[in-house]
Amino acid sequence: MKGIIIYGSKYGATKQYAHWLANILQMPVSKAESVTPDVLALYDMIVIGSPVYIGKLVLHDWLRKNSDSLKHKKLFIFIVSSTNDEDIAQRHALIKNNFDHNISKMAKVFFLPGRCVVAKLSWMDRLLLKMGAWLEKAPEKKLVMKKGFDYMDRHHLDDIIAQIQRFADD
Repeated sequence: MKGIIIYGSKYGATKQYAHWLANILQMPVSKAESVTPDVLALYDMIVIGSPVYIGKLVLHDWLRKNSDSLKHKKLFIFIVSSTNDEDIAQRHALIKNNFDHNISKMAKVFFLPGRCVVAKLSWMDRLLLKMGAWLEKAPEKKLVMKKGFDYMDRHHLDDIIAQIQRFADD
C-alpha cells in the first residue's frame, strides 16, 4: 500500500500535524498546490489535512478539483479547527459544506484541535476574528476567539495513525 500525506495550511498547525504524521508513518508529505492528478495516480492511500477558515476548508477548492482523481483511493482526511468534540452539528456541517458526495462517503474524517495565535494573524484575519467574537453568544467560545488557543499535541494523531496502520496492514 503506497500512501502520501497532502496538506494545506494557513498559519502552520495543519503543516505541523502533516509532518508529524509523515515522520511517524514514514510517508512522503506535500503541499496540496504541488500535487497534480498525475501524482495522485501513483498512490493507493491519500491522507489529506486542511484547516478551517471561516467555516470553509482551506483545501475546499483543491478537493473539488481533484475529486475524480480521489474517487478510487482510500482517503483519510484530518480537519484542524477550534471545533470541540461536543460540537457534532458543526462537524457535520463542515463535512456537508466542504466535501462532495463521493468524498464524504469514501473518506474517514478526523477532527484535530488546532492553534490560533491572535498576534500572528494578518490584520484582516484579526478583524474577522474580532467580528466573529462580537457575534458569538457562548461566553467560552467568545473568550477563545478573543484570546486565541493552542491545543496542538502529537497525541491527537493517535486515532488516525491507528486507522491508517490498520488499513495498511490489511
